[in-house]
Amino acid sequence: MLKYVNKIWDIYKEKYHLESSVQIEEVRFDAEKGIDSSFDIKELYSGRWILHLNKDIHSYRSDYVDYILWHEFTHLYDFLTQPYEYKVMRKIYLYMNTYSEYHASRRALGWALEKLYPKGLDPDKCVLPSAHREISLRKLVSDTLHQAELSRAWFIENPSHQAFHVYLRYLMYLMGYASHFENKEDILGFCLDDLKEEKDIYQKLFKIMEEKDFFKILPHMDEIYKSAGISDGEPVGSIS
Repeated sequence: MLKYVNKIWDIYKEKYHLESSVQIEEVRFDAEKGIDSSFDIKELYSGRWILHLNKDIHSYRSDYVDYILWHEFTHLYDFLTQPYEYKVMRKIYLYMNTYSEYHASRRALGWALEKLYPKGLDPDKCVLPSAHREISLRKLVSDTLHQAELSRAWFIENPSHQAFHVYLRYLMYLMGYASHFENKEDILGFCLDDLKEEKDIYQKLFKIMEEKDFFKILPHMDEIYKSAGISDGEPVGSIS
C-alpha cells in the first residue's frame, strides 16, 4: 500500500507542480472511527509524513481510494506550501482546518469530475465513486449537509471546541463541493439556511478562501469562534 500511495502522490505533485522531495514514510490503518483517512497536524509539524487510513479501505472501490488519496494529498500540499511559519502552531492549525479542508474537498471533487466528465459539469447527471457504489453529486452535497446538521446538533448539546471542530469540518466540505456549481452562492446560502446559521459570517469566510486571502482567515475565524460562543481552545490534531 505504501508503494501505491507514493505513486499517486508523485502523480499529484507533478499535476500541481509541487517541487518537494517529501514521500509518505508510513501508512497506518488506524484512522478514527467514521473517518476514511487523515494526517495528524502535529506529526506533519514534526516532519513525520504518516498517512492514517481506515482499516476497511482494502474493501473500497479502487477509484474511491484514489479519490480519498487526492483529498489527503491536498492537505499535505497545503501544509508544505502554507503561508505561515511552522513555529506558530495555532496559525497552521486554523489554516489547515479551514482553508485546507475546503481546498481538499474542492480539489478532490474537481479531479474526479475532470476524469469522469471532461466535457463539462451537469450536476443532475454527475455520479461519483464512494466506498462500495456510486453516488450522485447532489446526494454528496445532501449527505454532507445532513452530517453538518448532526454535528451542529451535537455542538449545541455539547458546546466544546472538539464538537465545533467537527461541525466546522463539514461546513468546509460543503463550501468545497459548492464551489464547483455555477450558483455556488445560492447553494451555500441554502445550506446555511438549513443549518439555521447566519449567512454573512460564513459567506465572508467562503469569499476569503475563494480569493486565497490567507492572512484574513485567522482574524475572521476569531470572529466565528466568538459568534459560536466558545474560545478557540487547543489545536485538534487531525485533518481528514
